[in-house]
Amino acid sequence: MTYFRKMTEEMEVQILARLPPKSLMRFKSVCKSWHALLNNPHFVAKHLHLSNNQPSSTCILFKRSVLSRIEHNKEELVFTFLNLRNDNESNADHNLINCNVEDLQFPCSMGLKSRGQFIELPGLELGESVHIVGHCDGLFCLSLYTGELVFYNPAIKEFRVLPQSCLEDAFSCTLGFGYDPKRKDYVLLSVVSYEEEILDDERLVIHPPQAEIYTLSTNSWREIETHYLETETTYFWGNETFSTYFNGVFYWMGYEEKKEFVSFYDRLEEEKTQVIILFDTFDEVFHNMPLPDCFYEFPTHEMSLTVWNESIALFGFFRCEFETFEVWVMDEFDGWTKHLSVVPKVDQEVYIPLALWRRNEVLLVDRDGRIFSYNFDTENLKYPPVHGVSRGVFQAVVCVNSIVSVK
Repeated sequence: MTYFRKMTEEMEVQILARLPPKSLMRFKSVCKSWHALLNNPHFVAKHLHLSNNQPSSTCILFKRSVLSRIEHNKEELVFTFLNLRNDNESNADHNLINCNVEDLQFPCSMGLKSRGQFIELPGLELGESVHIVGHCDGLFCLSLYTGELVFYNPAIKEFRVLPQSCLEDAFSCTLGFGYDPKRKDYVLLSVVSYEEEILDDERLVIHPPQAEIYTLSTNSWREIETHYLETETTYFWGNETFSTYFNGVFYWMGYEEKKEFVSFYDRLEEEKTQVIILFDTFDEVFHNMPLPDCFYEFPTHEMSLTVWNESIALFGFFRCEFETFEVWVMDEFDGWTKHLSVVPKVDQEVYIPLALWRRNEVLLVDRDGRIFSYNFDTENLKYPPVHGVSRGVFQAVVCVNSIVSVK
């Protein structure tokens, strides 16, 4: 009897670990033993592992701006989940992506002014928005127009507002969000820059970067060294708010710039060297690496970083005569291999690529703001079943649904 009861508990774990987070949150109130089980870190890790290893399902969170239905010429943000279904499942319209669509509704206590799924923006300035900083294990880091940073798990509707930075107010900030496997903790990295200074002799001096790291377990920031973000004559800067995280390392597109210029105008004439900036959470050290050689020969590549097929990849357009879409994959020796080079057979003009997903598709936006998916192999176009006229603000993240807590 004891053996049978033990097997029953194991079967319960196996079944529950394969259910979506919404169902599990409801099941917490079924009985005390289930409540304890669903809060158990080992169960949470098992559920995350199974969610990450479902080849037939993919989840994409994308952000877009739409025209307000209330105020003329005002834009609002909408965050939408596309929970993609198996292609073998029936779909009445073959021109639509086979997926379930869910618009996020943010908790009022987060401090955003919203009407249902529509987030009202205070203005049209770049900073007056809500940005996805990064994603890891079902958790998102968001930068709010209120000036606050938030960890949010929309699947279980949990969020945490981070404490204020320990550094002085900065001119700009590069952020990176992910998991530190050495310390078993979720972390947020912040690299800040300060306004340059023009001296009496008209020389322009760039102030050095500073960096700090936030850990979820301590709910606090601490300053870290910025070694390898500078040489004797130059600094390295990230030029993206969004970070790409993979296996304990953050990646940003960035550039190398001189520390000092003869004058302000001398700086305007200087060509910045594009690089990739890395931060390894294991030893908390920054690194940098070059882009593929041809990117420097033909500086018309418009690329973004992502994780694709368990590798770091660059994807985007080579803006030449034929608007070639390329995918470059980082190899084990930190070099680059061109994996794909195609001219998408689409009638509409492509505005930006949003995300690589599955093994052979890319999510794109055309000049009219329509989002669609393009398959490299079949050359088929499919559209997500979303409504509203999208505007010029887009972000998309391939993600996973989890029950990882931010508490």
